Amino acid sequence: MIDPADAIEALLDELKRQRAAGVTRVSVSTESMEFLRQVTGSARPAVSPTAVTAGASPVAAAPVSPIPDPPVVTLPPGDKTARLAALHTLVSQCPETRRHLLPGHKPVLGQGSVDARLFFVGEAPNLEEAGSGRPFVGASGELLRKILAAGLIGEELIYLAPVMGWRPEPPTPHGKRPPNGREVAFNLPYLRAQIEIVRPQVIIALGAQACEALRPGGLPITQARGKWLDFEGIPLMPTFHPNYLLHNPSATVKRTAWEDILLVMEKAGLPISDKQRGFFAAK
Repeated sequence: MIDPADAIEALLDELKRQRAAGVTRVSVSTESMEFLRQVTGSARPAVSPTAVTAGASPVAAAPVSPIPDPPVVTLPPGDKTARLAALHTLVSQCPETRRHLLPGHKPVLGQGSVDARLFFVGEAPNLEEAGSGRPFVGASGELLRKILAAGLIGEELIYLAPVMGWRPEPPTPHGKRPPNGREVAFNLPYLRAQIEIVRPQVIIALGAQACEALRPGGLPITQARGKWLDFEGIPLMPTFHPNYLLHNPSATVKRTAWEDILLVMEKAGLPISDKQRGFFAAK
């Protein structure tokens, strides 16, 4: 059972940390608001005066270095493979990226075909992805590959990239922390460079983090999904992240996500059989 006082204290610490990092606005989900209402309605943290010895100085919290302005990415001329290799080197040597890596973690950049027709953008790395330096590993990556296999979408057609190169730290008391605006903004030039190199036919934003990064200030993912947007002239399709499907495995949600994939396949000119069109349809 989470102690209400501890939960509120953790929330305040996180808000202070984000403010120190230059964040001026945060978004709060409906679920989080409901949790806060339950916590604040059930208990109030006891506030006790702090004893300060005469002449003693209070201990200040260690300052959090703010996220700097986004980098300007300049790559050498060459073919796609050479330019992607140069970008990987640039990110792996980026001081800001390295500053956020825990021991044993690696920068996470995209992987896939340099001639991909479909460019999938996912969330910030989780622990497993940060440890391996690869995006879409673990259960969510396995599910994504099953979805692609159902569409007969081969590895030569896809490129997979996270929305940023490091795992946001520290996590919340409830697990993984979503990235803040400054973190996403700093990493966006690296993501944009990958898109510019690959030049896919379609970009697929998997989940709210990717959708907000590519089209900030838009609709929630539940309303944006299934509707065509664009990112710098490239068609962009928002849809659910595989993690959402893992936590909401109903036939209705699966069918909704599959309909988005069918739209992507049509836009990219990929063949679709009648059998594929009927996947997850109500019987």
